[in-house]
Amino acid sequence: MSEKTQTRKEQFREFINGSLSIAERRIDVAVIAGLIAVAVAMPTVASVLMGYPGVASNVLIWMLFAVSFNLLLGYTGLLSFGHAMFLGGSMYIVAIVMTQFGPGMIVLGIPLALALIGLLAYGIGRLIVQKGEIYFALLTIAFGEVVWYIANSNPGGVTGGDDGIASGLLPPLVESYRGILTIELGSFIVSIYWAIAAVFVVATYLLFRIVRSPFGRTLITIRENEQLARSIGVNTRRYKINAFMLSAVFSAVAGIMLLIVNQSVATSYLYWETSGEVVMMTIVGGLSSFAGPMFGAFLWFLGSEFLSGWQAIGALRHYWQFGFGLLFIIIILVEPRKGGWGAIKKAVRWAANKLLGGN
Repeated sequence: MSEKTQTRKEQFREFINGSLSIAERRIDVAVIAGLIAVAVAMPTVASVLMGYPGVASNVLIWMLFAVSFNLLLGYTGLLSFGHAMFLGGSMYIVAIVMTQFGPGMIVLGIPLALALIGLLAYGIGRLIVQKGEIYFALLTIAFGEVVWYIANSNPGGVTGGDDGIASGLLPPLVESYRGILTIELGSFIVSIYWAIAAVFVVATYLLFRIVRSPFGRTLITIRENEQLARSIGVNTRRYKINAFMLSAVFSAVAGIMLLIVNQSVATSYLYWETSGEVVMMTIVGGLSSFAGPMFGAFLWFLGSEFLSGWQAIGALRHYWQFGFGLLFIIIILVEPRKGGWGAIKKAVRWAANKLLGGN
């Protein structure tokens, strides 16, 4: 073994097993504060830029979905085109439980959905994580299409086929109030948005802790050099399976929130196009930073809700997806990992250097 390889191994071991410094612990506090700030500000931002405060819930949900997806793509290096089966699958499981046994059984449907999605991801992961990056991506499409076909074929009449499961899953509990869904409990009205925001903050912070833990650092090691990771005793297959499963479960959390907000589910949430959308959001936002996918999800909704309704740009407002696709291509060619968020950070650093350093 060469001295260079031995040094590289030691560096990987130190990287994986390193403890957090005081400065890094302070970052945790800043991240929590930042997530809370995003959640608090989003209704106002959605109202001003997108014209409807109710969009705020969907923005947070898709932000969580994108961050969950990036645990697999950005940190493990595995591209999935089938993550819609976890988002939509959790929606269907909870919706079926509620329609078959009553709205109150949502308390059973939620943990059941998370458990079943976790088991599904574990089973699929065991089969495909070592098949190579290209075949992994193709197989996720195949499994996703199988799940879509099952839902579309309406087995036992429980999935609703093409129509999905209709709206009004929680009619006794949920009403629309100023564009934001609310639950009426006696004489109190509690905004569902704040429940969604709380779950968003907690789930996103948990993902942040995961990627900064020894587990997360091991995933980065595998992404950078899987062969070297194996040589220092890392069971790369097990780590990939666990990353796939965690990514799926957090995606399922996003799906459950989406069901609660929309009060309906359709097969479109299981379709490969939904998986493609989260891939685009993540890459446009930036794979290399934790906040990048959230930024990408925000840009997506900015296009779909703001630009599509902006009368000042005339007919161009109907082509916002063309613009987003063009941005996707440019980022792939120029900065495939840093994305839009990386470009913003670079611009901020440049401006700060100009203002403070004069260079």
